Amino acid sequence: MTEQYLQQGINLAPSSGRGIIDLSVNAARVAGGYDNGAVVLSTGSATNPAGAFNGGGTGNKAIFGALGYNNLPIADLESIEFVWQNVTGPGGPNFIPPTGTTATTPNLNLIIDFDPNGAGDIRVCPTLTDQLTAAISDSTGTFVNDGSNTLTYSWDGATDNILIVLAPPNPVPGGVAPNVVVAPGTQWFQNAYKWTDLVAANPDAVLVDAFSGDGGLPAGAVTPAILLTSGDSGNVTASGKYIRSFKVNGETIFGA
Repeated sequence: MTEQYLQQGINLAPSSGRGIIDLSVNAARVAGGYDNGAVVLSTGSATNPAGAFNGGGTGNKAIFGALGYNNLPIADLESIEFVWQNVTGPGGPNFIPPTGTTATTPNLNLIIDFDPNGAGDIRVCPTLTDQLTAAISDSTGTFVNDGSNTLTYSWDGATDNILIVLAPPNPVPGGVAPNVVVAPGTQWFQNAYKWTDLVAANPDAVLVDAFSGDGGLPAGAVTPAILLTSGDSGNVTASGKYIRSFKVNGETIFGA
């Protein structure tokens, strides 16, 4: 298994034994093999025919999946952190100078089965994103620029929120009320839910490697439970984001 990922040019963190996989769509890729263990999420500006995404998207999206978290109880996911620098393209609202929100800044998606012992209830849950309304984005993590445009984005399960794609209009697992709502709050990206509330209301829920059918993910792919992405299904902005390190629960998955 380790040999397979090394052949793809993506380093494994020697201390963890975990791996990552490139699931990028269209003119996008995850490039690895650098001597410091970093990876680059790059997207091109091509326009593409529909069909590479589950939905009708024609854009370019770089996606890496962190392997090794399938069936982890959500109560056991405590923290995620990544450190990045901009190579090219817009740097986002936390960059100096800020460029405004952009789909190309790195952000997280969690794949969660909220009903693993029943019929299954697989949801895509974005978090640690600077791409939304400030009140929502600020509730999903901490975004720190060291003053020289090395950015540390960190998520703390004890205090931070996640979003749930298409909830609303779909019901929220466990009936949890949103912790942050941006008026009018009728779209899923206008509602953020406290992680600890979701854990308490859904004690059996687990992270899961699964086919979610989400329109922003690659057609037919079983995606790992933790995804770091740049771009989206409509993105035609050329961009490069240098991810210096990535940690889950304090464990270094790659980088230093």
